[in-house]
Amino acid sequence: MGFGTIFVWGFAPHADFSGWRFRAGSFAQTVGQAVGCVQTHFTEGGSKSRRGTPIYENRFRYTIAGQEFNGASYAKGRCVTGGTVTVEYLLAQPAVSRIAGMRRRPLSPWAILILVLPAAGLIMVLTGVVRGRGYVRLLREGVPAEGRLIDKVPTNMRVNHRVVYRMTFEYAALSGTGRAIARTNQPERFEDEPRKLLLYDPGDLEKAQLLGSFPGTIALGEGGQPVARGSLAFLILPALVVLGNAWYAYRLWTAAP
Repeated sequence: MGFGTIFVWGFAPHADFSGWRFRAGSFAQTVGQAVGCVQTHFTEGGSKSRRGTPIYENRFRYTIAGQEFNGASYAKGRCVTGGTVTVEYLLAQPAVSRIAGMRRRPLSPWAILILVLPAAGLIMVLTGVVRGRGYVRLLREGVPAEGRLIDKVPTNMRVNHRVVYRMTFEYAALSGTGRAIARTNQPERFEDEPRKLLLYDPGDLEKAQLLGSFPGTIALGEGGQPVARGSLAFLILPALVVLGNAWYAYRLWTAAP
């Protein structure tokens, strides 16, 4: 999610969503004067071997009811250095304008598709939060037990070029026998001892988790209670993502005209 927001701030604020404002009856046209153009750092199209078409910022001025206005419009591969241009402006806000056939921002509205990247990260975050609630409940209310490996099956998944295994552990609970499932690409972590420590929900024996498969480093203290080591380190990256996005959003807000 943090990686995706880098691209969002790099592209989304430069997308033009003003097209709906220039609907029929809400704008008028006048003749303006082009006063030059500059090439932006944005391009459209292109590939690894071919550079895309540059997007130019075209500056212009126009006069409405004796008042002069200045504006800028953007177009792919079109640079108007001088001469007259047709300017479209909002009747309710004459300062909001564009050159006919151009847009008010460097990128088209399709640039909003970049939101797919952080959206995928957000789904992963929410999934982790839901799963984490189950972890927390087991750490708070779970009963410790020892599990014995009874099944080990390779799956079709690979992590870091290693096969992920589905490992089943059987344990004796106070009210019967239960099973805990662990999926890992490091099965040796769960095979170094004949029995592995786990926590289970006494109200639902299907909810059990090996201590070694919890996020972070967790051990049991002298009183049999889970003890976390360095858990605050997990907050560093989320905090940087939140603070970084808040800071940049504030910059855009204060810089907006």
